[in-house]
Amino acid sequence: MMKKNEIISCIKANKKITDYELTIQNKNSRELFYVLDHLEINRAVKTTTAKIEVYVADRKTVGSSSVTVTAADDVKSLASKLNKAVTKAKQARNAYYPLPEKTVNIRDKKGVKRDLNDIAGKVAKAVFKANVYKSGWINSTEIFVSEFTDEFISSKGISHCSDSFKIEIECIPTWSNKKEEFELYKFYESSKPDYRQITEEIDEILKLAKDRSNARTLKEVELPKDLKVLVKNDMLQVIVGTLSRDLTYRNVFMHQNHYSKKDEISGNPFDLTMKPVVPGCTASRRYDQNGIVLKSRKIVSKGKANAYYGDQRFGSYLQEENISGSLPVCEVKAEGIPYKKEKHLIIETFSSPQMEEDSGYWGGEVRLARYFDGKKYIPLTGFSISGNIYENMKDVQFSKEESTLRNYKGPKYFIFKNIKIS
Repeated sequence: MMKKNEIISCIKANKKITDYELTIQNKNSRELFYVLDHLEINRAVKTTTAKIEVYVADRKTVGSSSVTVTAADDVKSLASKLNKAVTKAKQARNAYYPLPEKTVNIRDKKGVKRDLNDIAGKVAKAVFKANVYKSGWINSTEIFVSEFTDEFISSKGISHCSDSFKIEIECIPTWSNKKEEFELYKFYESSKPDYRQITEEIDEILKLAKDRSNARTLKEVELPKDLKVLVKNDMLQVIVGTLSRDLTYRNVFMHQNHYSKKDEISGNPFDLTMKPVVPGCTASRRYDQNGIVLKSRKIVSKGKANAYYGDQRFGSYLQEENISGSLPVCEVKAEGIPYKKEKHLIIETFSSPQMEEDSGYWGGEVRLARYFDGKKYIPLTGFSISGNIYENMKDVQFSKEESTLRNYKGPKYFIFKNIKIS
């Protein structure tokens, strides 16, 4: 890989380039691959990636194009890529907007020395600590423990540097009911090593695999009308992502927003704050793709749309005075309700969660759900749920339990009424 100064010199040598943004990431990781509980591969990986955003602007328009720098590049090949990027940028013109100017440069290098192989081994130990069932087991496991150093340099004088850390686990839990085997999929990620939580998460998915092996269909179980439906994990992130994107500068400028400031989203008050960093959320970062230093912004307050947020381009088009930047993490705060003694349906896993932001349709085919009939949980499969998210949010409720996901922290469950079950 070319050195940073060589890349910058090559960019500056091209006089047709008006501005640039250079992002460099160094990644150091340890990767473990298991079949059952047998370690097949223990691999150390070090990579460096670099991306250049090239801008070509005049007083009225600006165009941009991306260039990826590879290990095979030298000055000649990079110069050729930059020339091609200039041509593409001239062909993709937008109304002019200024790039962020230098404010405070981030120097967030913690200098923490981690033994990634040791951490990966402890993660594996935590995973297999849950592997204690006779009829259930972990078919395969992949563990990735990674640390990153990111640099951002722009022609406007911005120069950021930051470190981050991430644990990722993928595993296939399997359960046999003697007639056939049933598999589920588990993906876990966190920015901190919480080994107890890892064991609890794997234990939970193994128990859900057991439920899947015993799951019944709607033909066998009659569900009451107006049943409370609880969603979590992937679908929860889809829903919160839809709400947060609706209040971005881009959606407002493009007239694609369903909500405007002061509009009521829900009669049940909740706050949604976009944040740069939340402990445990791996999407956390202190600056965005244009180098804007990020600060939290509450976009929903007490159930009403409170503010817009977003990137430099569309913030400029809306003539926002204090452009927030592309904030990466949502934090929801709401008063949780008791639900465990009432009849309810928890959607554990979807085959593929779906959301159509224009129409508001959301739902999908359910791989596994658990219906509480007032006395016990009954596992269910082979049905779908659907609704309109903009209507369903009007009377949404929240659980007291919380969860931390890739880009979300808040109630573990969103609780909906009037959901179609078929």
